[in-house]
Formats: sequence, structure tokens, C-alpha cells
Amino acid sequence: MKHAARLSLASAVATSALALLAGAQTASAAGFYIKEQSVTGLGRAFAGESAITEDASTIFFNPAGMTRLDGAEATAGVHLLLPRADMENKGSSTSARTPLGTVTRPTGGGDGGNPYDPTPVPNAYFAYPVLNKDLWVGLGISAPFGLANKYQADWFGRYDSIETDLLTLNIAPSVAYKVNSWISIGGGVDIQYADAKLTNAVYTGTASDILSDVEGNDWTFGYNVGVLFEPIPTTRIGIHYRSRMEHTLDGSVKLSRGGTTFNNTPGTADLNLPDIIAVGFAHEVTPKLTLMAEYNWYGWSNFEEIRVKRPGLPDQVVGQNYEDTFSAAIGAQYKIDDTWTVRGGFQYDETPTVDNFRSTRTPDGDRYWLTTGASYALTENFTIDVAYAHIFIEDADINTQQAGAAPVLSTNTRATSEGSVDIISAALRYKF
Repeated sequence: MKHAARLSLASAVATSALALLAGAQTASAAGFYIKEQSVTGLGRAFAGESAITEDASTIFFNPAGMTRLDGAEATAGVHLLLPRADMENKGSSTSARTPLGTVTRPTGGGDGGNPYDPTPVPNAYFAYPVLNKDLWVGLGISAPFGLANKYQADWFGRYDSIETDLLTLNIAPSVAYKVNSWISIGGGVDIQYADAKLTNAVYTGTASDILSDVEGNDWTFGYNVGVLFEPIPTTRIGIHYRSRMEHTLDGSVKLSRGGTTFNNTPGTADLNLPDIIAVGFAHEVTPKLTLMAEYNWYGWSNFEEIRVKRPGLPDQVVGQNYEDTFSAAIGAQYKIDDTWTVRGGFQYDETPTVDNFRSTRTPDGDRYWLTTGASYALTENFTIDVAYAHIFIEDADINTQQAGAAPVLSTNTRATSEGSVDIISAALRYKF
């Protein structure tokens, strides 16, 4: 009986914890996609980013744009994300089935505090012409997905999440070719690493919870391709496709109580990240003023479930039911003189999450971006870029079920999240 109880406990915790491992991959953009891959782009809310090709960060948004650079260029930047989230308990509870019926009690605990610390997101790009500026090669290093939050250990949502720490690294060797004066093509290979650590409490029906600590990582590969049209010298249209990324996260689940580990279960969980289609437009109204627009489509609907596989045990499935989404942005850029350029933009960013499957690890709602930025040319070769963004996030309802330490036990986390994000960014560009 003790062996059966332990097997049931390991099964329940592995299901919830490894599912959350993959779910957490699912933080500044809607869902879990991090758009902050360019400081100049952030300044205009990423409007026209697949078309404007202002610097080497075009490697991420549309590598075909390398052919429109003046020459070899390197850029490196960092975005400081300052997220805030407030959780309000809307009736979270624990349940236990007994011979006399189901006993339901409210889940005690505070609101968890602001779970977010300031988080830096770095990126770097290098573009180089190898054939009369018609053939280009480039390399991009970025972190396109990520999340880090930590609630107080005794908060009311502890059975859903306590700590989430996700890191991704994307390395993208790229190439571009200028077909003629108005068409360029480009593409790249995406080599992506994902690493995550997550913790949550497991309900035992007693005053003493079990702590589940999950770790997992994986390497995988994808690709991206793009085309850039310049029908007239003042207008550019860019189209870019980024493939879905399919990770298989190898993880382990450590169970502890009172600081003592009593179970360590290996497992894997497949994670499908969305493919992305981007269409951008940039038009030079005057030699000083440029207007931009961008539309992105995200194929989140392939993220329907988390299937957890464990040696010697049945697969466990947790529904996600993400939906396909879009974002749309408009922006403007004004060149004051040869030294100063200023920019601004607005973006609407739709969340892929739905109320009955949304987690406190990703308390996400539709987002509205307001951004501004500037560039200052220190010399003919060196330029400093800065940008600021404020993201308004719609309140999000959370209503999730979690398995307890035995089949007769379960919990229900019900909450409303209110949040926002501030972003401060800076980059240095060098033209060779």
C-alpha cells in the first residue's frame, strides 16, 4: 500500500509539475514570446520591423534586410524588463472526496506579492557583406522566449505556482542575397536552447504541503526566411516567416517535505512553440519622416496540450487550448539632423491564453504598447540607441485545476491578475 500511495503521489506531481514546466515556456509580449530583440525597433513599437532594416537587428526580424545596410555592422543591446502583477483571490479552494461526500475548503494565504524582479534581456547581431554588398552573412544571438517570477511560498496560488525561471538562447547564422534593385531574399537557421526550473506546492490534505521542484532543458532547431521588396526608393515591404520550434524537455521532479527530498522522478514533455508570419511596411514621406506599420500572426493553436511521459507510467495530459493570435503596430521615425533621430509607436498584442487554462505562471491578457526612442550618432561609426515602453495589460481571469497528492485530492486556483510592464533599453551600434 505504501508503494501504491507513493506511485500515485509521484504520478500526480509529475503530471502537474512537468506540465507547468512546459506551460511556463508559454513574457514581455503576449503569451511567452519576447519581442524585445531590437532597441530601435522597440522605440517604434516594432512597427515596420520586417521592412525598415535600420541596423543589424534585421537578422532577427527579416534577414533579407541585411542587403540594405550601408556596410558591415555590429549591434549589441539590452532591454531591462520591469513587470508588475497583482493577484486577487477569487475563491481558490482545496477539495477532498470522502465517503460522506466532497469536502471543499478555501485556500489560505496572502496575495503572493509582486512576483517579478527586474529582468535583463540581451541580444547581439553582426552583418557582413561578402560579395559587392549583394551577398551577406550574419549572426544573431537572442533570447526569444523567457519568464522569471517568484511568489511568496505560502500564497493562495501556491498549488498552481511558486517560482518560475525560464531561459532560452537562440543562435541564428543567416544569409541574404540581393536579387536585383528591388528584391532581396534571406534566411537563417535557428539553434535554440531552453532551460527551466519551476516549483509549486502539492496539496496533501494536511497542514503540511509537499514542495515540487522541477528542472528541464533541451536543444532544438528551426529556420526563418524572408523577402524584402523596394518597388520605389521610398517604400519597402517585408515578409518574414519563422518556423515553429519543437522542444522535448528532459526533466526531473524532486519532491520534498520539511526540507527532506523523498522522491525524484524523471520525465519528458513535448513543447511546441508557434510559427510566426510578419508583414511590414515602411514609407519615407520626406527625407526626414518615415511612417511604418506591422502585422504579425502567431500559430499558437498547435499548443493544445502538454503530454508528460514517464518511464513505467501512463502518459499524463494537461490541456492548454491556446488560440492563434495577432499583433498590429504603427509607428513613425523622424531624423532631426545627421546626429539625432527620434521615433515612437503603438502596438496591440493579443493574448493566446484562455480563462479556464491560464496559469499564475503566465497571468497574461491582451496588451497595449506605447513606446518612444531616440538614436544619437557619437561619430560616423558609433551610434547609441535608447528606448522606453509602457505596456498596459488587460485584467486576466485565472481558473485552473491541480491534482493533489492522492486521487481523492484536488485544488482550484481562482484569481484575477492586474499588471503592466515598463521597459528601458539601450544599444550600441558600430559600422565598420
